[in-house]
Amino acid sequence: MNPLLADTEVLLFRAGQQRLPRTASPREDDRMPAQALHAALEAQGPLALAAQEEPGSPWAERLLLMGHFLEAQRAGGRPAIERTFREWLTHRSSFVLPVVKETTGALWLLERFQAEGRPEPTLMQALLRDGLQGLSGSRIEGVQRTLLERQEAFERSDFTFLRGRIARLAELTHVAFTDFEARAEAGPGERVALVLPLEEPQLRADGWYVAPSGHEGARGVRVSASGLVEKVRQEMRERGLLEEEDGLTVSQADTSTPVSLLTVFLDSPRLATAATALESGYRLKALLLGCSGALALALIGLAVLAHERKVRFVALRSEFISTVSHELRTPLSAIRVMAETLERRVGGTPGAGNYPSRIISEADALGRLVENILTYNRLEKGRWETRREQVPLEALIQRVVEDTGAQHTAPVALKPNGLSGIRVLGDAELLRMLFSNLVSNACRYTARSPVELRVEARQDGATVVSLSDNGVGIPRESWETVFEDFRRLRQEGLPAQGGSGLGLAICRRIMSLHGGSLRIAASSPEGTTFELTFPSA
Repeated sequence: MNPLLADTEVLLFRAGQQRLPRTASPREDDRMPAQALHAALEAQGPLALAAQEEPGSPWAERLLLMGHFLEAQRAGGRPAIERTFREWLTHRSSFVLPVVKETTGALWLLERFQAEGRPEPTLMQALLRDGLQGLSGSRIEGVQRTLLERQEAFERSDFTFLRGRIARLAELTHVAFTDFEARAEAGPGERVALVLPLEEPQLRADGWYVAPSGHEGARGVRVSASGLVEKVRQEMRERGLLEEEDGLTVSQADTSTPVSLLTVFLDSPRLATAATALESGYRLKALLLGCSGALALALIGLAVLAHERKVRFVALRSEFISTVSHELRTPLSAIRVMAETLERRVGGTPGAGNYPSRIISEADALGRLVENILTYNRLEKGRWETRREQVPLEALIQRVVEDTGAQHTAPVALKPNGLSGIRVLGDAELLRMLFSNLVSNACRYTARSPVELRVEARQDGATVVSLSDNGVGIPRESWETVFEDFRRLRQEGLPAQGGSGLGLAICRRIMSLHGGSLRIAASSPEGTTFELTFPSA
């Protein structure tokens, strides 16, 4: 259960205890041990504090390891820095110290590491946020998660102090922290009084739909009974079962009501008038009311079930795409290697024709398709760990054009303007994939030879890159829809093109991940111009 995720809309009980929403909060206490320890580390250093502890105790050993690492860092020897930092990590995974000492000591050391050295971004991401697997097999959690998960162990002033320093260090090291700040600011969640075990699903007066889950357990979501009833009323209107003035209301007690006992009332002036005029219509009205109530109950159950199935479908779809794509990589690599071998042995002979080269080309196309699908899946699930660095645009685009041009029959002519010396802060692998998709589209959606690519760049705070091709163009009404997932356009005058329809969608996601934007600036039958805007570094 990731404490960085919002939990106000879900309910989880395990073994009779409420797990979500989290109800823990910092203690109200006059002592401030975390601030005192941090100040002592700043004033005296870990070696001096270790001398004041009982020799051989885990905390004294931890302080000594911290001091050895700082000495190695100041001496500047990389092997010693790596060795002493590994020893500190090993000690953390081997000994569980009181959480206040553990969190404060780790945060102080990371602050010193950032101030006096050049820590790896991925290492700071793990120690501040994601956590990592220790060498002894136990897991070392990031300080953001530890502070939120164990906040009841901290005094409120200490919690605020550590929260501010963690956020500041995350900002300096380019580690995400906005969700950490939001969860820390949110405070404890709602405490739900639930009598366990449950016999059947319930709709509670406080807005929770709760269902049994295992022994002494339950799970639920926050729902609006009136909102669900309104959806039922709209659907019944569309089917002609209700008039505009007809209404539905659901009965609910002040506490919890089993779903099987919920009653939905129909308020229909039309039926009331008919019942008054025709006494014999009473039975029909009762029958309609019963049917409407049963239908409303069924629709409420179906709405909840449909939501659960939708969540499961999204998860299964993502898992299926990832599994299939990974399984395709190995056979595609084998096919390409065998095709290259075949081309070397029989290429150019009358009987072989161009079949080996066509096999290689198709294998490359399928490889790009698999790469796009895998990238889309990782970006959609937020699992891509970016490695930010200064990337020279001219060399990147030149390499992409050479690699992509080798995979197409038509030659590619690159005309750069203003790229020399331009660098952007970003993930080199993602930027390569971004320009590779744009160049590949330019080669596929054109009837001209050679394929002409004009790339211009300018810097005025932000970096703006314009990439123009001489393809068939994109209709004005499709300038935004081409960036949707699995969207492909059929161009007249060109043969049908394979692909997943994810290329431009991935390009826009990559630009968003870098804090930039991607749009179509102009398009006509003479070609299309894409404008990419990168934020200032």
